[in-house]
Amino acid sequence: MKLFQKNTILALGVVLLLTACSKEEAPKIQMPPQPVTTMSAKSEDLPLSFTYPAKLVSDYDVIIKPQVSGVIENKLFKAGDKVKKGQTLFIIEQDKFKASVDSAYGQALMAKATFENASKDFNRSKALFSKSAISQKEYDSSLASFNNSKASLASARAQLANARIDLDHTEIKAPFDGTVGDALVNIGDYVSASTTELVRVTNLNPIYADFFISDTDKLNLVRNTQSGKWDLDSIHANLNLNGETVQGKLYFIDSVIDANSGTVKAKAIFDNNNSTLLPGAFATITSEGFIQKNGFKVPQIAVKQNQNDVYVLLVKNGKVEKSSVHISYQNNEYAIIDKGLQNGDKIILDNFKKIQVGSEVKEIGAQ
Repeated sequence: MKLFQKNTILALGVVLLLTACSKEEAPKIQMPPQPVTTMSAKSEDLPLSFTYPAKLVSDYDVIIKPQVSGVIENKLFKAGDKVKKGQTLFIIEQDKFKASVDSAYGQALMAKATFENASKDFNRSKALFSKSAISQKEYDSSLASFNNSKASLASARAQLANARIDLDHTEIKAPFDGTVGDALVNIGDYVSASTTELVRVTNLNPIYADFFISDTDKLNLVRNTQSGKWDLDSIHANLNLNGETVQGKLYFIDSVIDANSGTVKAKAIFDNNNSTLLPGAFATITSEGFIQKNGFKVPQIAVKQNQNDVYVLLVKNGKVEKSSVHISYQNNEYAIIDKGLQNGDKIILDNFKKIQVGSEVKEIGAQ
């Protein structure tokens, strides 16, 4: 009986001891600092570039139409010829237009003679009327004849001028220096004023590239240049076509945003002395010459974004800190930050899945 009591008391003591031990908290496991690669933030003046798809166009590209109707008498060019401004390309039958000039000239001479005679009569009538030698009616009649003959002379001179203009228009001339295409009519064809297409003339030098920039890029350009954050240093445009690069100039940026596309039209100009750049070709335009002052160049992998913020993660005192930043420019490779960083900040570049704000980290490499 005594042995049973001793065993019971011993078992109870073991249970109490185990219960007391179970109430003690298990020690926390200390996670080692996560390794991260960092780069040191450094502000500097950074060149910026913008690349867009473009289409080559000529600002001097017209299909010529006649200004008078008639039969084509002569063609004075070959397809592909380079022509000068004012060079004659076609001649429309001139005989009838020369006859019209001669007729109008004769009418003008007759009108002039009539006017001179009416002028003399009126001067005599005016002198006689001042002496009361003729009636008011006779004076008024002389004045009316004078005014009518004066108007007739002006009309005849205008008709003569128009006839001469029409005669000049029988010679179809190049409106500017350029290259002519194939003739769209033949000698002997009848052509109608302002209707019949005769030939296409295109000036290939210089040639232009039309492209469209986003409204965001346009607003950033205006805002940053006006605020002084961006400098403009010999802005130029590079045309990239079939592996070749041609340097030109930024020629025009529109001030209006297209409501449908949300873009702004722009244009660059390029020398094309050898005529290798042809209208209608598609290429890319890279506009350069913008300088971001005191910017921080950061790889895109280091830039994070949520619904409310754009930020980078920094290492400070061995722990991860978040710094909100403002991006003034970015491309697929990097972002340029103008707010939120200071020189010497350690920007984290990797191991993002294993760290969070407040995590202890260890730098294992730096750029």
